[in-house]
Amino acid sequence: MSADLRKRVGWVVTATLAVIVVVGLAMGDARPEDRVASIGASIRCPVCQGEAIIDSPSPTAKAMMEIVGEKVAAGETDQQIESYFQARFGEGILLDPPFAGKTLLVWILPVLAIAGGVWLILTRRRKPEAIPMEQV
Repeated sequence: MSADLRKRVGWVVTATLAVIVVVGLAMGDARPEDRVASIGASIRCPVCQGEAIIDSPSPTAKAMMEIVGEKVAAGETDQQIESYFQARFGEGILLDPPFAGKTLLVWILPVLAIAGGVWLILTRRRKPEAIPMEQV
């Protein structure tokens, strides 16, 4: 086998193994404790200022974490658990608002602001004035 062919086979094997690892991690079942922590990190504490219930020391957040644990143990999906809290506290209970409806502006406005700023910088850029040849 030539060195070039051996190198290509090595790259193909490496890429294949990398894909298998990534797919395995993405498709692997999460442990219940991991699911509880993940859901707790996505729900805002109603008592605290912008803090997730998993990080909050408040009794309300601790009670909410217990509810999340019970619902995970009961076999509910993440979406069902988030919907349960949204029904009781409103859409603002989620730390990451969904990409739809009223919250669409929350996702789009920063992108538009950055694009507008870049456009302003590019269009307002002044070209250096040419120095007349007589002064050189």
